[in-house]
Amino acid sequence: MFVSRAKVYNFRNLSDQEVTLSPGAVFITGLNGNGKTNLLEAIYLLSGSRSFRTNSASELPRFGGKECSVFGTVSHKHGTEELGLIFSAGERSAQLNGNPLPSIAELLGRLRAVSFSPADLQLVKGSPSNRRKFLDRHMVDLNPSYLQTLMSYQKALASKSALLKQQGTSYQQLLPWNELLADYGGKVVDNRLNFLASLRDRAASFHQEYAPSDGILELSLESDLVRDGQTPKEALLEQLERAAPREIAFKSPTVGPHRDDLKVSIAGVDCRAYASQGQTRSVVLSMKLGVIDLIEGQTGEAPVVLLDDVDSELDAGRSERLFSALLSKPRQLIVTGTAAPSGKITEAPDLQVLRVEHGVVAEVKTSV
Repeated sequence: MFVSRAKVYNFRNLSDQEVTLSPGAVFITGLNGNGKTNLLEAIYLLSGSRSFRTNSASELPRFGGKECSVFGTVSHKHGTEELGLIFSAGERSAQLNGNPLPSIAELLGRLRAVSFSPADLQLVKGSPSNRRKFLDRHMVDLNPSYLQTLMSYQKALASKSALLKQQGTSYQQLLPWNELLADYGGKVVDNRLNFLASLRDRAASFHQEYAPSDGILELSLESDLVRDGQTPKEALLEQLERAAPREIAFKSPTVGPHRDDLKVSIAGVDCRAYASQGQTRSVVLSMKLGVIDLIEGQTGEAPVVLLDDVDSELDAGRSERLFSALLSKPRQLIVTGTAAPSGKITEAPDLQVLRVEHGVVAEVKTSV
């Protein structure tokens, strides 16, 4: 799977242009603020996901603008498709081969992309919501229909939250929503448990390569619903019934997979509280490489891998091991950096080098 062409209009600080990309390794260089990450972000958006930088679509148009668009040609094992995203007045719309799609969800699975950026260090040390998003984002890569289950749960949760904020809400009024939440929420937890069962050994294996002296990396789901002898749906309904008086008193939902967390530990020690910066970097890289390996194993093709300025966060040893792993198989690897490419990335066959200056992307013809 690879993106052969990306076209942007009024997007961030990029000039309106079309960029041709190699199906292998691409290195994008340029000074900070010139648009390297913006190009990476545009490509990532074509996967149908939210930006890895912001949750607000209003930040995507060029300063002073109200709309922007991103288009791309994607090749995969089923053929070649033209994907498009249009952002206007805070709304998103999608196109496939020039035709409007009923929803952004229709893009899911047509381009799978895994990104690395300095902000990913918050995956370990940040809030539980970061870790839930990590799980759900890549679960959708493997099973696009999971998004509908997750959205159904979130809609039911929002309706229950609104009801709880009203005066005089009774348990009987909550019961229909609790039954819906138990159904959808049970499926969410089931999916998260199955995903982790496939990911944990892969991530642990990569971690042994990165930091063999640190101990075994362990990933597990922290959830009130993981109980022996009960399905998540049964466990959630029981928890919701017990929590009803407290939820009515606090006027807020207190139980459900929206409170789940991903426990990350090394040799039994909780990384969320005790990991060093170096350990955190190794853990994040191992989790991301595990996801790439899992996607390849279950879909039969490699996702596009986007690396934003990772050399600024990695020492030479970790950087070399990362690129050795990523270059060990054919895959499109798009990397940004402020200097010319160096180290392991220069060993990639037919490396393409692009330079971004003041929002304009141009290919560097000289060899590296």
